[in-house]
Amino acid sequence: MNVVVKSALSVALSAVCAAVGANTEVPPHHRAHIEGAGPRTIVLESGFGDTLDIWQTVQSRVAANCALTFSYNRAGYLDSDPAVAARDAATIVGELRDELQRRNLHPPYVLVGHSLGGLYMQYFARNFPDEVAGLVLIDSTHWQQGLKVDATANTPYQARTAITLYMPLVMRRELSDSAEAGLEVNGSPSAAAIPTIVLSSTRVGAHETEYQHETAVALQNNIAADFPGARHVFVEDSGHYIQRDKPAVVIEAIRDLAGCAPTPTRSALP
Repeated sequence: MNVVVKSALSVALSAVCAAVGANTEVPPHHRAHIEGAGPRTIVLESGFGDTLDIWQTVQSRVAANCALTFSYNRAGYLDSDPAVAARDAATIVGELRDELQRRNLHPPYVLVGHSLGGLYMQYFARNFPDEVAGLVLIDSTHWQQGLKVDATANTPYQARTAITLYMPLVMRRELSDSAEAGLEVNGSPSAAAIPTIVLSSTRVGAHETEYQHETAVALQNNIAADFPGARHVFVEDSGHYIQRDKPAVVIEAIRDLAGCAPTPTRSALP
């Protein structure tokens, strides 16, 4: 076989390999922060537009003499691989489970989800109950809400605003796929009897009407009712980011479900 033919075959083979590779889904790698050690792994899932930095106030205190904690940036966020697949609950939870296995972090997990991250963790818990030892939902999005963006950072999302070109692509995609994520959660199996704590904010948003606030309360009650035996706590004087406003309450709830000793400054959850 002459050199020209060999070269042509090499080019053709390379093209085939490239095509096969393009059609093979490779799970994205994620930027993560792992802290602590212990028999239980705690997974911290951030809300819409947030990175793992949102857990700075609580992660080390949860981990202390207690458990291994894992926070991460979803695909498309800072230093994680691009988000190639859909941004619905099934895809995001699938990517998370792949990442945990890749890092040899094995179930059962204590899942912690804030806001939209709480919706994803509801999907995780309802579809893979054998992998879940506990669930903490922090002002979680309800499956009926879809995602609504508010200009303020410390209140529940209230009203959809125009998506500008300045919003990162991954946020636009999570926004557009949030309704599908809700449908996936609603269509999931009924929740098993997983130890669950639902933490809900109480502060009324600056632009929130009484009706909107009452609706938000009803949705939080509904989330708690979806999980048998869930403990529901309305956290006094807290905005949407309870982990920033009342970190001791969040820390205690997580450590409680992880089977850890109470922290010295116990916040006395009801």
